[in-house]
Amino acid sequence: MLVFAYTIRCRFGALLGLLAGLAGCQAQPEAAGGQAGAAHPSTGHFAGTLEVPGQPALRAALEVRHPRPGHYDAELVVANAPSLSFVADTLAFEQNTLHLTRPGRPSETLTLTQQGDFWRGTLAVDSASYPALLLRRGPAEPAVYRVRRDEVAGPTGQALLFSPADETLPGIAMAVFPTPDTAPNAPSWADALAREGYTVLLLPAADTLAPAHVTAALAYLHRTPGVDTARVGAWAAGTRAPLLAAMLAQPNLGSPRPAFVIVQGAPLPSAASRSMWRTLARTERVLGLYEATDAPTVRTANGLRTALASPQARVLRGQGSGLVEAVVGWLRELQAPR
Repeated sequence: MLVFAYTIRCRFGALLGLLAGLAGCQAQPEAAGGQAGAAHPSTGHFAGTLEVPGQPALRAALEVRHPRPGHYDAELVVANAPSLSFVADTLAFEQNTLHLTRPGRPSETLTLTQQGDFWRGTLAVDSASYPALLLRRGPAEPAVYRVRRDEVAGPTGQALLFSPADETLPGIAMAVFPTPDTAPNAPSWADALAREGYTVLLLPAADTLAPAHVTAALAYLHRTPGVDTARVGAWAAGTRAPLLAAMLAQPNLGSPRPAFVIVQGAPLPSAASRSMWRTLARTERVLGLYEATDAPTVRTANGLRTALASPQARVLRGQGSGLVEAVVGWLRELQAPR
């Protein structure tokens, strides 16, 4: 899971007060329970519930870890609503209150107050609020993946790297290029795939896509520890999907090229673009992905399948955990011995 910056705001007046205050802001040993006015959060595995109005409560767990002096990390896991699970890339603790923000979703926050062995507060998701009550049950579970921000040549804004905590076994990685419309759901995909052991580089949302941006993202992943450089792919959503297909259909994209391609919510291929999609299917392993099952989506998905015209290309439709499992199954096929 991600290592978060642990922030404490200290205000001091005179020089002696400043020196004393700085000493008080140093990292403290892990604490099993919280105390009033504590300068550091209680670490451990906290289990409890998220309340949903008019529905059964959701089982939830919070892992708060202290991996090294001065740094804490935190992770929310909601077993029966996995789209709410996340590893935060920002952790702030002040006045016994812990505040976590979901990477890529600034409107999704978890705010908890420490009360002895309890955390009590609210998970806010857009306009919805879920009251939370979590009790310490023991030491924190080991981290599965981490999140960090970094600069990648080309796109404006920072990228988010979701990478396995265990980097000893090289695995599949992918660069994800969302649009503004698909960006809100992209962190959920990144979380779900990172929990399965995949490395995900989530790039800033945009409506355009340049070859230099694609090659820069792929080169970044090739340099990332824990990545199998022979299995680095590209994932483009919405209007960026045909742009990616067009550039990969040309022989002069440059290096590195993706080992596989996922196109999410690609528009219905026009008659003029079908040759481009056929060329892509001949040169790359392609997965088409649609997060709906309504009649217009079915027509669009069938149109993409016809344009790809390849038995090796796959087009999936669905929603929720079933669609995630189908995508993970397709990725596992790529891991089969070649």
